[in-house]
This record gives sequence, C-alpha cells and structure tokens, in this order.
Amino acid sequence: MSPARINHNAHLTEIHRNLAAHSAGSSREIGQLSSGVRVNRASDDPASLDLADGIRSEVRTIAEGSRNIQQTFSLLQVAEGSLNKIADIVRRMQGLAMQAASSVFNNQDRLNINSEFAHLRKEIDRTAGSTTYNGRKLLTGGNTSLNLVSTAAAEAATTGTSEILVNDASAGTYTFVDNPGVDRISLGNGVQTQTLNISEHLEEGVVPDGEHVVAHFGRLGISVTLTGTGVRGAAGQYSTGDLDGHTLVVDESDSLTLQAGPSETSNDMSRIGISDMRAVGANLNLADISIVTLNDARNAVDRLSTALTAVTSERNRLGAFQNRLQLSIASSESVIERMQSTESEVREVDMARSITNLSRNQILSQMATSIAVEADADIDRILSLLS
Repeated sequence: MSPARINHNAHLTEIHRNLAAHSAGSSREIGQLSSGVRVNRASDDPASLDLADGIRSEVRTIAEGSRNIQQTFSLLQVAEGSLNKIADIVRRMQGLAMQAASSVFNNQDRLNINSEFAHLRKEIDRTAGSTTYNGRKLLTGGNTSLNLVSTAAAEAATTGTSEILVNDASAGTYTFVDNPGVDRISLGNGVQTQTLNISEHLEEGVVPDGEHVVAHFGRLGISVTLTGTGVRGAAGQYSTGDLDGHTLVVDESDSLTLQAGPSETSNDMSRIGISDMRAVGANLNLADISIVTLNDARNAVDRLSTALTAVTSERNRLGAFQNRLQLSIASSESVIERMQSTESEVREVDMARSITNLSRNQILSQMATSIAVEADADIDRILSLLS
C-alpha cells in the first residue's frame, strides 16, 4: 500500500481521468441519440463517413436519373397521343380516297371530296408542328441548335455578341453581311435572307455602354444579342461591320437523349429519335397527294396505306421504348430503396446499443463522483494528526 501524500493524490487524479472519459462518452452517446446518426463528424468513424457519403451521392444521382426517365416517359406519351390523332386522320383520308376511287362518283364529286381531303392533309402538318414538350417540337423531324464552329459566337470578343438563339431555324450555314458605317445587318443561308435596320439602337455605329440590342431575324428563326461594354456576360462591344462575313452553323437532330446515370456510357445514357410525321415529310410522303381524278384516288389509296403503316410503326417503336422506361423506373426505385437501407446501416445509430452505453457511462460517472470523496480520506487523516 502506497503511503499517503499531500502534494499528489494519485487516486483522485485517476478518478478525475476516468470521470472525464465517462463524461465524454455520455456526451457522444447523447449526441448520437439526439440526432439519430452515429457518424456526426469525420472523427467519429472516417471510413464509415466516406462510405455513407458515397452511397448518398449515388442515391441522389439515381433519383435524379429516375426523374429524367419519368419526364421522358411523359414526353413520349405526348408524342404518342398526337400520333394516334394523325393515324385517325390518315384513316379518314383513306376512306375518302376509297370513295373517290369508285366510278360511282364523277370528277365534280371528287373535287368536293378532295376539299376535305386537302384540309385533312394540312391538319396532319398542324398537329405535327404543334406537338411540343417544354418548347421542343416532337414530330417535325428534330430541333435545331447552334454549332460551336459558328464564328459569330466563337469570336464573341470581336463580334460583340452575347447570346444567339435559334428557334425553328432551318439547318444550314448562315452568313452575315454587315458593312462598316451602315447600320443594317443582313443574314442569309443562300435560300432566304433578312435585313434589319438597327440605327435607332446605336450611337455613332456602336452599341452604347451597358446596353444591348436584340437583332431578331424572325423570318429565319434566329435572334442575335449585340452588346456594349459593361454588360454582364458580354465578351466585347459591337460596332457596325464587326459581324461581316461571320457565320452561324445550325445543326438539326431528331434524337432525344435520356440521361439516367452520371456517365456517358450506354448503361447511363439512351437515345431515341422520333421521325418526321408531317404530311410533307419523307416518312408519310403525302405532300402532293390528291383525289381529283380516278387515277389519283387509286394511287392515293396505296400511298395512304403506306403512310398509315409508317405511323403505326412509329407508335409501336415509341410504345416499346415506353415499356422499357417503365421497367427502368421500377428498377431505379428498387435500387434506391436498398441503397438507402445500406446507408442507414452505416450512418445511423443503433438505438439500443447507444442507450446501453449511455446508461453505463452515467453509472460509472456517478460511481467515480462518489469514490472521489473516499479518495480524500487520506488527506483528512493527515490533517487530523496536525490538529
């Protein structure tokens, strides 16, 4: 047995150390129980935190991909609904052609029948052109976008452009004619050209500082924003002549991209194209069809049968892809459910174990506090000898 000492009470020091450890353990367990999370800080369990954060990131990616799939499914439903109406129109045209192909009707009767026939053909084009989803046309064979090789955009610091929008513009290369000192800009693709007078927006041939001018080539479906200095996002200032000879390259694509995962592999990305379903398009090929004569009507019957087959095939193709999307949504939901369960097992606290540890630490803290009184007994005895 070690002798009693006054300057150093080894027993009390040991009790203090244990009491601090029990108090820290109680605080840790209380924090876990109050938050429901075992890993609140990286110091709690670095490996588990890294694993749990990785799983959470994957869950969010898959969940966003699942939403993309659902939105694509909705888009295809819109397209399929319009295709159904187009099929009904083609069937009606087929019925009119069958009537006109009969010798019972004369040419005057066929002219009367052809009046409805022509309007139905226009209705196919109107339906295809008005079928959109979030501004994207679905049944006209694709949408247009600006190619990065467009010098008017790539050399914005020189041309003074800040934004170029292409809406319903025909695919091709457009060239600017912009003579210095002349406040007019022309843009054309060799087939159609439009000239704009922007003199009222310029000061001595230059866009004023802090301002911008939108040159809207409505007939071409192109808008170009010209900027002055100090405009946010602007790389340069426009003055007359800056755009002369520069080009805009407009691309057309009928493919829809479905991003279901974080990578660009076939597992995470799918593409599907929707064909041009206009009457004037190559798929239906009904632009020059009529039933004004007996021979025209008989030829129209065959061409309408081919057009109806094209519409039906397109609907079937889109329907098959929708079925795939439904399975993909169900699969994603199942994966998310299991990954969230795994993250919960890694990150969240075991309530029973944590409560047990808390009770243990509290009991030990109480015991250490009580024993601390006994640790002072040796000091009391020494002091009693001095009295």
